[in-house]
Amino acid sequence: MEIVELDVVDSTNRYAYDHFNELSDGALVVSSAQTAGRGRRGRVWRSPPGVNVYISFVMKHTNQAFLASAAAGLAVLDWLHTLAPEVKAYIKWPNDVYVGHRKLAGMLCEGAGVKEGRLLGVIAGIGVNVNLDSEYLAGIDQPATSLAVEAGMQFDIKKVIPGLAKSLLRYYIIYSKYPERIFREWKDANRLLGEEIELTVGTGERLRGVFADIAEDGELVLISADGKRRHFNCGDVRIRRESVNWTKVASFNYSKEVRNE
Repeated sequence: MEIVELDVVDSTNRYAYDHFNELSDGALVVSSAQTAGRGRRGRVWRSPPGVNVYISFVMKHTNQAFLASAAAGLAVLDWLHTLAPEVKAYIKWPNDVYVGHRKLAGMLCEGAGVKEGRLLGVIAGIGVNVNLDSEYLAGIDQPATSLAVEAGMQFDIKKVIPGLAKSLLRYYIIYSKYPERIFREWKDANRLLGEEIELTVGTGERLRGVFADIAEDGELVLISADGKRRHFNCGDVRIRRESVNWTKVASFNYSKEVRNE
């Protein structure tokens, strides 16, 4: 597996995009810091040096960003379970990793390379809060956590990267053979299914309802109080802490339900 290690870069996704043709399929771009880390919808991803994981994974055998993102999300869960099985992480639609009501990791999947009007691959950018302390986390503009806070210990960033690389490659291989399994496992890891949420859509409108289902194309299905059923392919899910069954969320047995089918 090709791993490109950088000390600092504007963003690992930008580097992977600019070097897409020369990078091998399954290559991993790793940086100790980012000066212009990005999240979904143009948001800034704060990337202080030496304390977190900032990587981009190159997938050249797919042009389906949704399933590529799902595979990457499952790989992150697989890696987290190996590092700290006591940390109850789950997927928050569409592509964040949460513990309770706080964000632990985010993903930004982007198409790369175009030939005859078709994408040639997908780059999965992943940022994981690893060693951020509570004081730093309090300064982030949304509820956030870190692996160190949740596990009660610090981690050696350089030593944990190979495990994440292994999980990404494993789930990429599974995806290439059994995409339906990736969808099934990813849907199961969305532990807010059946819970009341608030969804902010592209227009800025806020909708409240029950997160009823995820369609096969990855769309969120929301049922509002009047019984209306609507599909959304993008948006921001806000967790309504007072209405979520946290016992159900925390009971998710990742090792049983995802790792071992």
